[in-house]
Amino acid sequence: MLGSSGKATNGIKAPYFDGSQVCAQIDPELFFPENAAEGVISLRLVKPICNSCEFKAPCLEYAVNDPELQGIWAGTTAKDRMRMRRIKRKA
Repeated sequence: MLGSSGKATNGIKAPYFDGSQVCAQIDPELFFPENAAEGVISLRLVKPICNSCEFKAPCLEYAVNDPELQGIWAGTTAKDRMRMRRIKRKA
């Protein structure tokens, strides 16, 4: 999750991570679990970290606007973000 990809998605540029975020100090595999069982455990560990992060809002905005992103972003799963996109389209 480190670094700025510079990729723009629906006009939303990837958030810049300067390495000071807590997620940068944690094993990235926690954010990209390989199966559902690992995903449940990872989400329980990662969600409190994301919820206290000052970068949560831009991270979530980017993740919601890029349906191709996998893994946990801003304390949400790909399935969570799919629901958010559906709600956003209905609004």
